[in-house]
This record gives sequence, structure tokens and C-alpha cells, in this order.
Amino acid sequence: MNYLGKVVGGLAGLISGKWPLVLFGVLLGHQFDRGFAKYSAGRLPRDFSSLAFAIMGHMAKADGRVSEDEIRLARSAMHEMDLSGDQTREAMRHFNLGKQPRFDLAAALKSLHQQSASKHAVGRQLVALLLPILQSKHEPSAAERRVLWQVCQEFGISRVELAQLEAATRMESRFGAGKSGGAVNAADQAFALLQLSPDASDSQIKKAYRRLTNRYHPDKLSGTDATAVAMAEASRKTREIREAYELLRSRRGFK
Repeated sequence: MNYLGKVVGGLAGLISGKWPLVLFGVLLGHQFDRGFAKYSAGRLPRDFSSLAFAIMGHMAKADGRVSEDEIRLARSAMHEMDLSGDQTREAMRHFNLGKQPRFDLAAALKSLHQQSASKHAVGRQLVALLLPILQSKHEPSAAERRVLWQVCQEFGISRVELAQLEAATRMESRFGAGKSGGAVNAADQAFALLQLSPDASDSQIKKAYRRLTNRYHPDKLSGTDATAVAMAEASRKTREIREAYELLRSRRGFK
């Protein structure tokens, strides 16, 4: 754990000779420590882009062929990561290396794992990078799913957490693709779907999700004369509410 902020803040308060300022200094330092820890967790390993795109290439090839859509998604991810021209060419080279039969997925994951200061955070970012490949297909292959699950196992991502990340990725794709500030817009749309403002608390998000799911769930129409169209619309609405909730839960980090 990081205590530097609390130590410095507490010492500054002690110098003043006033105990309220000691407490204030410790509290202020605590906020600094939390911010620094979040920043550290968010840093990516030096070889992240090279290894990540090699793994992406390996997943794309897992079903036997790499489609134009998969290549487009890889290039789109490179653009989102703001890679330079040279970095993009290097990332594409590793993407192609990942397609080769001799590519060692386990070794690539181990190398990325060993370089990661925050293994779980890096694993989540890698999974988020890979998910669009699967979700671009009507029916992902079992081989592609095995690659994704091997990544999850290496970085300690559970099946429940994977389901949350999948829902969040679908939500961002639906509302954020092709728009300026897409990720932010996706969150805004999620709050709107749950009929909440962006400053809603975690508790309010949970309550809104339960309330709206209860209101729109298709089970509410069972035993009625609801048409197939009405049932399909209820299912669609319930699915969107669930995806909005999972997106916000993933962003906020609550359970």
C-alpha cells in the first residue's frame, strides 16, 4: 500500500501544532494516495500494445481465417490508443505474428502478466480490447472463446466479471461507435436508460435497475394476450437496461 500522502500530510499538520490540522493533513494525504494508486493501476506495461495486438491476431485467426472486419477492428483499436504511425505499423506487425501457427499464447500472457504493476487492471484492459472481435460475429467460435477465457484465467477475471465486461462493451459499441467522446457518451446513455442523472449514487443505480427490470421484464406479460411483438420489445428493453447497469457497474466498480 502507499502511505506517502498520509505521512506527508500528517507531518505538515504536526508542524502547525494544531491537532485539527493533523487530521486534515492525513485525510488530504489519503485522497492523494488513492489518486496515485489509481494512476499507477492504470499504467500499461511497456510492451502492452505489441503483446495485446499479437494476442488479438491470435484470437482473430482462432476460427481459421481473419476477416476484413477483424482487421478493421484492430486498426480502430490502434487509433483509439492514439498510436503513432511507427507504433501502428509495429502493432500491425505483431497482429500478423499472432496469426502464425507457432504463436505461443501462454508465453505472451505470462510476459504481459510479469510486466504488469496491476495485473487485474491490465487484464481487464486486454479483455476489453479483445471483446469487439467476438462481438462482431453472430456466433463466435469455441476456439475464440477459449482464447478469451485463457486470458481471463491468467489475469484472475471471473466468469461473472467477464459477463459484466461483455455487457459494458456491447453498450459502448451501441452508443459510442463513431461518435466523439464515445465512451463518455455511452455512460450518459446508460444513465438515461436507467432514468438517472450522471451524478446518481451507486445505491440509486441499483434501485433504478431493479425497478425498471421489474417493470419491463417479459415475465410481466405472461398470462396476458400480449403479442409476439410486445414480448420481443419487452425482452429488448430488459436487455438494454441490463447492459446499461453492467456498464455503469463496471465503470464504478461496485458489486
